[in-house]
Amino acid sequence: MAEANYLDMMRHSTAHVMAHAVRNLFPEAKIAIGPSIEDGFYYDFDKPTPFVPEDLEKIEEEMRRITSTDAKFLRRDISKADAEKLFADEPYKLELIREIPDDTVTIYEENGFIDLCRGPHVESTGKIGAFKLLSIAGAYWRGDERNKMLQRIYGTAWETQEQLDEYLHRLEEAERRDHRKLGRDLELFSIEEEVGPGLVLWHPKGALVRKIIEDFWREEHYKGGYELVMTPHIAKQE
Repeated sequence: MAEANYLDMMRHSTAHVMAHAVRNLFPEAKIAIGPSIEDGFYYDFDKPTPFVPEDLEKIEEEMRRITSTDAKFLRRDISKADAEKLFADEPYKLELIREIPDDTVTIYEENGFIDLCRGPHVESTGKIGAFKLLSIAGAYWRGDERNKMLQRIYGTAWETQEQLDEYLHRLEEAERRDHRKLGRDLELFSIEEEVGPGLVLWHPKGALVRKIIEDFWREEHYKGGYELVMTPHIAKQE
């Protein structure tokens, strides 16, 4: 449990370092939120132009420069009024600050970069282990489709390079075995937007594979003494 908590804290710290790197490289970007998640972290940004895959390499390089300084993560409690002045040019931070019920808010600073955060964080940027930025996606601010679409950068962080390499290998294997990729590459089935998400159109090869599996499934049930029943695919809503 302690190791998991440390990883969670380290990934949170890595998200802050990523936001710092983005701020250095793209000063026009506004920062939103950046929590740790299972196996990694993300941070949401409001940037006038889209991030591209090449940007991830630049951001990673800047993150490594920041972690190499081994700067302390310094916690401070300040008044809401001071926080609003500090984040006057950050609309997403201002929205969060104004919703905090307490009279004081917590900020963290490293290398001159200040972020709104309750923490905790690792002692210094040098305590961050091996990390990798993985992908870019769209995300509505606060998960509400009525709000602005932001750009989310996902990453992962581990204590050692070996652990990171093992995780990246697992991701590669999972992608290689992805049924959507296999279905397309082996011409087993397709999924068309006009039909609907998750509604499969079976091609001849795929239909044959499906029949073989269904025949096996049916025979095994008969062997087990089961009887088959059939029900409608749809029913009344109530």
